[in-house]
Amino acid sequence: MMSRFLTAVTTVAVCLFLAGCMTVKFGRPPATERIEKELKPRVSTKADVLRVLGAPRGYGQALITSVGHKRTIWFYELTEAKIWSSEVRFKLLLVFFDGEKFDGHLWFSSLEGAPSIVQR
Repeated sequence: MMSRFLTAVTTVAVCLFLAGCMTVKFGRPPATERIEKELKPRVSTKADVLRVLGAPRGYGQALITSVGHKRTIWFYELTEAKIWSSEVRFKLLLVFFDGEKFDGHLWFSSLEGAPSIVQR
């Protein structure tokens, strides 16, 4: 009887330990390294962005007051969360359009370091 109890407790402990080590991923990493190589602001189109980055995870619009009219925004992201811990890491990419034309992008990440800027 005690042997079964110890086996059950050990099994539960091992399962909880393994679950605590697991990482759950949502989305896929946006290919930010391809943007400047393959997309040109005010030249590339939405179809070009789809070819380079794939379908967005979400989309919407934003009014940028310095520009004076709404821009369409596509949203790409990867989120990694460790089960049973508070560690969450992410990479987020926003792609801006003026009508049908690619108009720029913004991205940030906790998955990789930001490039250093050297000034001389």
